[in-house]
Amino acid sequence: MVCLSLHRVRWVFSNCISSLFFSPGNSRETLLFGGPDPNRSNMHESTKGTEPDNGVSTRDSAPIRLHTVRILFSHDITQLMKDIKRNALDDVVVDAVPLQEVGAQHQAQDEHDCTKNAFLVDLAVLESGILRVRRKYGIIKFIPLSSDDPIVLQQPATDPDLKKALCYQHLHSKYLQEYEKRRDLAEVLGYEMHEYLKNWYDGCLRDITRRLAQLGYF
Repeated sequence: MVCLSLHRVRWVFSNCISSLFFSPGNSRETLLFGGPDPNRSNMHESTKGTEPDNGVSTRDSAPIRLHTVRILFSHDITQLMKDIKRNALDDVVVDAVPLQEVGAQHQAQDEHDCTKNAFLVDLAVLESGILRVRRKYGIIKFIPLSSDDPIVLQQPATDPDLKKALCYQHLHSKYLQEYEKRRDLAEVLGYEMHEYLKNWYDGCLRDITRRLAQLGYF
């Protein structure tokens, strides 16, 4: 009877913790991902010290690296996180950075050539999940940060290089803003941002800075 009661207490506690971090409208479930949940086991920690069948320690395995996958999200941008979870992609999509403000949708055409409003979003995706993400959200019909990038085309300038520079400045500001949000959230909730997420943000910011430097703006 005591064991049963203890089991019940653990079950209730587990559900309370789950609802605290994942219930809709909670500060953890914002428009963007607030970084990996500190209550989930760290991808590095969960394998630390274990020995796979081939006898090679997972400590020697390659570090986790996130890849940037740009998508056109054709629904309410505030539903992005829920849509990713609904499509069972939250195990491979670690973070998301909307690149346009609400009301600045991009007019795009789907596979049936139907025009739709869509938001451009950069996703931080594990390599193993890139194909799954692209199968769900499709492949964009332009090269990100190229002259055909809608964000470049939307810039209020006529000179092509100036258009790119304004785009890069906008993206740098967006990434830096979201990076600071993640770090602030981690500090408030008392957990450490995963190193691979920090590396992703740092890498994106370095790439944008490099492109600005090539145009002579740094």
